[in-house]
Amino acid sequence: MKSLNNILLIFLVTILTINISYSQEKRKYSHKYSQELIETLSSYQKELIKKERKYLDKQRDAIRKTFSIEQKEMIDDSSLTKSQKSNKIIASFSSDQKELIEKYDKRIDTIRKKFYNSLSETQKSLIKKKRKKSKKND
Repeated sequence: MKSLNNILLIFLVTILTINISYSQEKRKYSHKYSQELIETLSSYQKELIKKERKYLDKQRDAIRKTFSIEQKEMIDDSSLTKSQKSNKIIASFSSDQKELIEKYDKRIDTIRKKFYNSLSETQKSLIKKKRKKSKKND
């Protein structure tokens, strides 16, 4: 009887471990865009996506460099949630920091407009299809 219980216990732990590992791997490799859409993107569109990511990274780095000591302390405060930290930091932005963000946002918005204007109707429908699926889970 003990050996049967041990075998069942080992079996259940194994099944649970495999399920957890699989679900984490599945989430790890999920894409913002569907694989079907990615395959339809032209080299110009892929280049625009890379450019957008580059400017987003530059924007984040530029903002991080301008953080004051108080803002850095807000980030390091473990008693706050991510959204609380974000709200506090945004509220504490100086006019120079806001101006820097707006400058990068304008660049990023023009890239996004170019990307959207370059999409075919099929690509737009694939994006809408992906958005509908994600909204169902909300």
